[in-house]
Amino acid sequence: MITTNEIEKKIKENIQTSHIQVVDLRGGDHIMAVIVSSEFENKGLIEQHKMIYDILSSEMSSNTIHALTLKTYTPSQWEKIKPTFTTELEHNI
Repeated sequence: MITTNEIEKKIKENIQTSHIQVVDLRGGDHIMAVIVSSEFENKGLIEQHKMIYDILSSEMSSNTIHALTLKTYTPSQWEKIKPTFTTELEHNI
């Protein structure tokens, strides 16, 4: 099992973030991460998510993290949505 703090630390060690929030959705193996990084500039959503999947690849391949929900934003995108942002999922796990 990996903690949300360990996931956050690993992401921060690999990309520059201005905001990060890691939420355990269910028992440690279903995770949601909200990440704001200038490194996402000029990258599509798939590229942004691939950056994070690459960082957490060993945890994903070992099934330490079974499900990973990502919400990735550039700083300018984050500023626009931050006032109304919620970490609520649209479905229950």
